[in-house]
Formats: sequence, structure tokens, C-alpha cells
Amino acid sequence: MTTTLVLGLDLGGTKIAAGAVNSRGKLLSNVRMPTPAAGVKQDLAALFDAAHAAVNAARIPWKSIRAVGVGVPGAYDPQAETVWAPNLPGWKKVPLKRLLEKALGRPTFVEGDRNVQALAEAWLGTSAKGGVRNLVFLTVGTGIGAGLISEGRLIPGTRGVSGAAGWLVIDAHWRPEYGRIGCLEALGAGPAVAKLARQVTRKKSRRLMATLAAAQGGKVTAEVVAAAARRGDPTARRVLREVGNSLGLGVAGIVSLLNPQVVVLGGGLAGAGELILAPLRRAVRKWGQPLATRQVRIVPSRLGEDAGILGAARYALLKLEEKD
Repeated sequence: MTTTLVLGLDLGGTKIAAGAVNSRGKLLSNVRMPTPAAGVKQDLAALFDAAHAAVNAARIPWKSIRAVGVGVPGAYDPQAETVWAPNLPGWKKVPLKRLLEKALGRPTFVEGDRNVQALAEAWLGTSAKGGVRNLVFLTVGTGIGAGLISEGRLIPGTRGVSGAAGWLVIDAHWRPEYGRIGCLEALGAGPAVAKLARQVTRKKSRRLMATLAAAQGGKVTAEVVAAAARRGDPTARRVLREVGNSLGLGVAGIVSLLNPQVVVLGGGLAGAGELILAPLRRAVRKWGQPLATRQVRIVPSRLGEDAGILGAARYALLKLEEKD
């Protein structure tokens, strides 16, 4: 059986990851470099460099690469074939597909990062064992987004904006920040953990968190709170329970609406493990549609930072299959 080789590119707000991947899902190389975030021209040059570095690291000839898949931190409009990435300066209606095809000389397929990560989980994640046709990948970091797969097919939406889970409403009382970033994101993303910790931290907890934060410039972050919770700090655990409950309210709505087999939690906050997953699952069981909540499994991602590369590669492979 012939093995197809493709290149996966994961464009992020702070880093670019690239890797050569074969059609069996084997990652042949893994290259990471900072995203310049200094304009489209500089970011495009960095993508070009990362692509060639990944192929060189895999020790394969460039001519063996059949296509390139790219995950972007925003929305890809399939009608206009343009990218909108609000966290990257200048990235409004950027014709990334056309630009990369010209630069790399290979068919290029672009999709939102949360969507390609969902494809990776359905393809290679632990949840994929036995076959998964209905899956939600929820990424929770600085923001919140969801990749949706229904009956084996990605749901990108009309203009690539589906899965904006951070905008789910879980609070009936309006706050101005909801209009900027969305209700669920304001209450359930990484910054919400840090903000709540600063508000409720008691004296003993404050000393522990200050010690843990020293390695990060003295700033209390979601990672600092999670580390304190793992050490048994009651205040940190209370914060994660509250944020986990908020996330669970959002996931309950997603589960009730889509009836997935699996919800995979990824992103930085997934690193808190059961400290965030346990309250999330409790809220889903309490608020979700009973039949759907009994059927669904809610698990952490096992692909970690490689999900972006693998998912972009999977998207390219699927597009090649459509063309062949």
C-alpha cells in the first residue's frame, strides 16, 4: 500500500509548528519556531521557513510532499478563501491558500485550528479507538473554541465561524466583557481562572501561589492555580471547581444539541486534568439532556501540542482523497 506524505502547519498567535506526516498518522518531524506576529509578510515567511525545516528534519525530498494542510487561529472563509485571525496583526481577509500555494508549489488546504484538531482526535486520539463519527473537540486556553464532527464530517459553518463556543451564554446577567469575548470564555477560559484566583485567594494560598508564580515573572496564571491545586491548596481547588462548573454548563448545551459520542478537552486548561474535568462532568450530568449525557464520554486530549500538526495533515489527506 502506497504511503502518502503531506505537511502539517499549525499557525498560532505565538508559535508555528510544522511536521511531515504520512497517511498512517506517523509524525516524521516536528519543528517549532516563534510566530513573528509582525504582519502578514513576516508571518508568511516564517511559515515558509517552518515548512522547509520540517521536510529537512524528516530527511525526505520536498518532491515527496503531495500537499500542505494549515490550521489557523481564527476563521477560514471557504467562499472567499481568506483567513481572519484576530490575534495576529494585519490578518484580515488574507488569501493564505493562494499565497502558500505560490510559495510552496503544493496544493494547500486551510482550516480553523480547532477544526483540524478535532480531525486529529477523531483520527488518532484515544477516543478514536473503535471508530468515532460524532465528536466535539473543546480547546480551552486563553480563549475557548470547539471543533465539531458530525457523522464523520467536519462542520465548518457557512463562513467558517462555527464552533465559537466561547460565545455560549451561561449567565442571564449581562456584563460588558461578554460583548467583547463571549460569556463562556469570560467565565471558563484560562484568564478567568487567574482572575478568580486573585479575587478569592486567602493569605496562605497567596503565599503558595506567589512562590509558584515566581518562575513566571510573579504573575498568577491558570497554570499557577492548577499547580497549587495539585499541591492540595483548597482555594485553588475551589477556583478550578467553579471554572469547571462554568465550562460544564457550556458543554451541557453542546452535548444536548449535538449528541456526540465523545467530547475531548484540549488546550492549556486541560492540563489541570481531573481537577477541571470532574466538576465539568458533574455539571454536564446535571444540566444536559439525560440520554445524551449518559452516552457521551468526556476525556482529555492525548495528542497535546501535536494535535495541530496532525490535524492539519489529516485535513490535507482528506482533501486529496476528495480530489482523487
